[in-house]
Amino acid sequence: MTLEVATRRWPRRAAYFGVAGLAVLLPTGSAGASWFLANQVINVDAARMYPIRVRGFSGNRVTLSRSPDTARSMPVSFVWPTGHAQLGPVVAIDRATVVREVTEITRGSLQAGIRGYTSSYVYEGNPRVDFQDVSVPSALGPMPAWFVPGSASSDVWVIAIHGRGAPRGEALRILPALAAHPTLVVTYRNDEGAPSSPDRMFHLGDTEWQDALAAIRYARSQGARGVILYGWSMGGAIALMTLRRWAHSGFVRGLILDSPVVDWTETLQLNGRMLNIPSAWTWTALRIIERRLRVRLSTLDHRPYAARLDVPTLMIVDHDDAVVAPGPMLEFAASRPDLVTLYSTRDAGHCRSWNLDPAGYESAVKAFLATL
Repeated sequence: MTLEVATRRWPRRAAYFGVAGLAVLLPTGSAGASWFLANQVINVDAARMYPIRVRGFSGNRVTLSRSPDTARSMPVSFVWPTGHAQLGPVVAIDRATVVREVTEITRGSLQAGIRGYTSSYVYEGNPRVDFQDVSVPSALGPMPAWFVPGSASSDVWVIAIHGRGAPRGEALRILPALAAHPTLVVTYRNDEGAPSSPDRMFHLGDTEWQDALAAIRYARSQGARGVILYGWSMGGAIALMTLRRWAHSGFVRGLILDSPVVDWTETLQLNGRMLNIPSAWTWTALRIIERRLRVRLSTLDHRPYAARLDVPTLMIVDHDDAVVAPGPMLEFAASRPDLVTLYSTRDAGHCRSWNLDPAGYESAVKAFLATL
């Protein structure tokens, strides 16, 4: 999940607003903006915006409009409506543009004039290792998943849960570090190829956890004797909600949470402050979300439930996350030092700690898995 903030100021007519991987266009007027904002947070069919413009492309170098993400010299991908490319280091930078190496164009044609967004999950397609396409039975219907057997005979599976609006490919970058465990890379309701929820809305983990539970039950039916839940962003919220609402009786052996949404209220308020949106408008948007989802956002704050955590947890946090509020993550970790191991970075951004330091990130994941 990525965020592309085009400006830090609240313009007269529009602003780009990122919510756990989404950039949207807001109209003016408090009522209209609040309703539109709420709609973009929970509406599966909300249009994606493409704030980054390609200014030029020659050889293996692309010139992009400058943003906080395009200016960070770390591996990311550039995605446009008909294509995907992997970007390498920053070669040159000025006030308005950034020149970056293009490592690989995996789909489409990269050319001047197109617009896109940057993504942290770098790779596209399916696992470039031995894997199987499998189907996970759920209450809504079959959920497609990738099963990667791994290189060892472990009977503890990793269940990889991507973030809100992200593809399964979010997990591709970490699969080599998980090779000691069979890994199930799952989808959930409203994903491409998966069944839709009856209302076609994201429920911010409040219902999606049932699909994670279906994946756990599938793993058990295939011989798993335990699982480790690995969630990114809203996928982390889904993992936490699964533990809250399912008596796992020791079947869940651990959690790995990368930039998890521990509290949706603070996360949405953070996005509003980043763009200088009037707090009253954000407050109204939150109330609209609660009414449409029929849930109080306070019940989606996982901090009060930290005392009930009963499995070892690796919490991955970037202090400069501008999409999901890092404060609640840090508070959750600090409240359970007996079970939570904290891996933190700075100046990486949302779900980009791997991109900042792949070797360090993978070492932390492997070390944590070894303790289990």
